[in-house]
Amino acid sequence: MHSYLNEQLNQALTNHLANKNDLPRLTILGIGNELNGDDAAGVLIVKYLKKKLPIFGQFQLIEGSIAPENYSGVIRKFNPDWIWLIDAAVFGENPGCVQLFDPLRIKTLATNTHRLSPDVLISFLQLDTHAEAFLIGIQPEIVGPFSEISPGVKLSIKETAKFLLRWLQNTYNI
Repeated sequence: MHSYLNEQLNQALTNHLANKNDLPRLTILGIGNELNGDDAAGVLIVKYLKKKLPIFGQFQLIEGSIAPENYSGVIRKFNPDWIWLIDAAVFGENPGCVQLFDPLRIKTLATNTHRLSPDVLISFLQLDTHAEAFLIGIQPEIVGPFSEISPGVKLSIKETAKFLLRWLQNTYNI
């Protein structure tokens, strides 16, 4: 399920290391509303990573909730090379499907449960930090007030969080 995501992350890492000597400073920003079913995906993945990873100077983990723009100052101060937004995104696949989107493709996605759309947020953060940014999108099934997370998305959250944990541990040797 995550082989394509793994390929994309490894390619981005290879490109980064071709131009710089150090591993990228990474901000992972989980976006979503935990009261709206599958929309909680991004925040729940970041919560999982925070529980499993030690404090480490090369990356920061932020639960951006429904107002991720409120963390722009913290992100700017950290000065990341990469910014990963993780959010529920409607892109016409089966619920729980995970895809990586570059900033140009984000404009075509439906992620409207937040004050600021992800494409505007990414543009703003890239201007401020000059970081490479992209969205890890998870196709939702149920996004309604006070709804439960659907079974397919719940499984995807768990698998994606574990995949990202392994990728980070292997990449940063932690």
